[in-house]
Amino acid sequence: SIVSSLNLPGCISVNRLLTMGSAASTEVKECLEKASVEDVAASLKSLSPEELAKLKAAMEASPKEEKKKLFDFKSGLLDCCATCPDQYKVAAELPGARLIEMTLAPGEEDKPHDHPGHSMFVVQGGKLCITDYDETGKPKGEGNEVELPSGAPPIMPAGPHQVKNVGDTTVKIVFVEPTVMCQPCGGIGDYISPFKVAPECYKILAEDDMWITGLLTMDMGAADPVHHHRDHLIYVLEGDEVTINVDGDESKAMAVPIKPEAGIPAPMSAPPFAKHSLKNSGTVTLKMLFFEAKM
Repeated sequence: SIVSSLNLPGCISVNRLLTMGSAASTEVKECLEKASVEDVAASLKSLSPEELAKLKAAMEASPKEEKKKLFDFKSGLLDCCATCPDQYKVAAELPGARLIEMTLAPGEEDKPHDHPGHSMFVVQGGKLCITDYDETGKPKGEGNEVELPSGAPPIMPAGPHQVKNVGDTTVKIVFVEPTVMCQPCGGIGDYISPFKVAPECYKILAEDDMWITGLLTMDMGAADPVHHHRDHLIYVLEGDEVTINVDGDESKAMAVPIKPEAGIPAPMSAPPFAKHSLKNSGTVTLKMLFFEAKM
């Protein structure tokens, strides 16, 4: 048999070689390292064409490293991005959360998919028909039509559904989804809230136990005082440049070009985002939506 046909000095045999690749054991790796090129060449040369073909096929089929699962829905349905990549695109990601942009043209319908609870912001409003699904992945009944105005910040419960644009305008919505890998981002000592020190610029649009949906609006040349942020995901609505003063220090100023519809991951672990002050150094009003973790 092929198993008994190939043996290298020190213990290597075909039955072990067949389990190589990402699943190779430490023992197999050590034996390969000990075997000389001549040993391997001589052993392979002793195989028949059929045995070589079997060995090659088995090694090419070695298991690949499995990606970490983002969600585990009871419905058995996949998440929106996996199911409908043309309508749902990841705009930015943090460990444990992602910012998604949904775009549906008039008459367009996505496929049934599932969501964790998620906070949303309607960039371009319109009329949608939403059909809810049950935990088995089957529709509960007829869809419900809803008119979503631009600027609305709904917070949606977890669950599967299907969405169709039954209006005459393209609908664009951004939302934040926590994944199963979501972990608390930690606290900040002497936390300075932007909503308290600069209420003329920062507004809380909605919030739940996990996320704040916030909106920054800043005129050209305007600036805010130093403040903190926890992990957050930013979506640019308007603006072309913002200057970030790291730790509120103007000597550490960073002028950052931006553009509408850009998604920006802003983790606490990156110095510009945890503590700073901002200035609108661009040529138009700055308007940025952000979803900030509360824990």
